[in-house]
Amino acid sequence: MQASNRLIKYTGLFCIIMIFTLVGTTFGQPQRRALPDSSQIVVMVDTLAAKLSFSDSVKSKVNEIYFASFVELKKALDKNRSDFRAMRNTRREITEKREKDVKTLLNDNQKEAFEKIIEEQRNKMRERMRGQRRQF
Repeated sequence: MQASNRLIKYTGLFCIIMIFTLVGTTFGQPQRRALPDSSQIVVMVDTLAAKLSFSDSVKSKVNEIYFASFVELKKALDKNRSDFRAMRNTRREITEKREKDVKTLLNDNQKEAFEKIIEEQRNKMRERMRGQRRQF
């Protein structure tokens, strides 16, 4: 009788420990952000500037365009939080506007290189999305 009581106690204790472990690891995982923070935006612009050889004035204008577009995007996403389709369309519209505004600042060679960079980013995103779909 004592052995079965101990077994029940230890099994219960084990279950409680497992629950706390699972809850702790789940909430301890870093959450993916839907939007980049300011330091990530700076890195994005710096990377573009290095790849496309921006002048300082063009780099500062591109920086302003990126910051403004992500502020606008955050407001729009907060407004449409419950409507996934509206969020997706809004994101697409703001991204296209940002790309168009950046292209107006670039010369022909830079525009061509910028298009290649954008296409590479889109392909990477498609691959990530395919990978996420396979997980489920």
